[in-house]
Amino acid sequence: MNEIPQEEESSDKSRSIFLNLLISFFIIASYVNVAEFFGSISTLYIQNIDFIIRFSFTLTIFTFLSVLAGPFHGLIDGFFAELLYQIAFYQEIYIEWCLIVAILGFLIGLYKYKPLKYHNRTKVFYAILQLVITSFIIMGIIILFQLLFYPNQYSLEMIIFNFGFKFLIQSVVSIIIIIPILLILYDRGFANTERQLYYMWFTHHPISASDHTFHLNFGRTKIYFCSRCSGVIIGGLVALFTTQMIEKIFQAQLSAEIALFLIIIMPIPNFIDWGTQRLLLRKSSTVSRLFTGFIIGAALHIMSFTYKYYFYTMLALIIYFSILFLLVYFGHKKEKRLYQEEENRNYSSLDNL
Repeated sequence: MNEIPQEEESSDKSRSIFLNLLISFFIIASYVNVAEFFGSISTLYIQNIDFIIRFSFTLTIFTFLSVLAGPFHGLIDGFFAELLYQIAFYQEIYIEWCLIVAILGFLIGLYKYKPLKYHNRTKVFYAILQLVITSFIIMGIIILFQLLFYPNQYSLEMIIFNFGFKFLIQSVVSIIIIIPILLILYDRGFANTERQLYYMWFTHHPISASDHTFHLNFGRTKIYFCSRCSGVIIGGLVALFTTQMIEKIFQAQLSAEIALFLIIIMPIPNFIDWGTQRLLLRKSSTVSRLFTGFIIGAALHIMSFTYKYYFYTMLALIIYFSILFLLVYFGHKKEKRLYQEEENRNYSSLDNL
């Protein structure tokens, strides 16, 4: 039995951790941002207890992502997404709805998406059946939680009709009909054939330097991205989402002084990682590229808070770009010297023959 090299095994673990964190962030951020405009799963029940049938965009998005990500992401990310939304927009916590969303995500995610699953009509039928059963279970949990958390506040008839039955109808409109269609389209779009999409405008590196990239799986389609640039984009999005939540929850904004300090020190790890690689002193890893890129992305967003110190911000940028050009220059010179030495050795070998 072949053993997996320790370095490769460590890289696989790091990639798995990174991808799971990325999935969690994507689900939570998507839920909160969509819910800001369309209301969260709990909004229709907390802000209006009357019987109203309305399409819930947030419920559809969360259900679809839970099927793709699986039960544990549905459980954990659903709980924290609803909790964060409540803190930011209700300024009050309704823990029963955090639990309801978490249980919904877990049950929906149990029938997790697998490539080519929805090419089979029988499995499409099973998916619809699972969505129907889950909807009835969540309906029962909503009724039970209303009785437990708000005893004697509403009549049993009102709880069954205006909470439980309202969710069931909502589920038919937002989940049972639409989700199977979305899954079929996703499966046919990304799983029909096994593909590897490697485009220079995504990777910035030729295939010979593919160790500078990482890939995301969509069905049976692998799409490759530049590790450091991906880290920059993700870092910027995480920083943007984090500062938005801080502003909404605490009604506070990052001070210009702290922002200036952060944008001065945050690029240092990236210059160490990229610079030592450019000078051929070491070879950076995918993890280090993602991590240092993430820091740069966060710093680029934080830069928007340094408006009071525009001159110092520009000065810091000039210094860092100067260092960047110097590293490129000396790295290129070293590459040329090593290449020339290699050529001289080859000529010497030919002369000795």
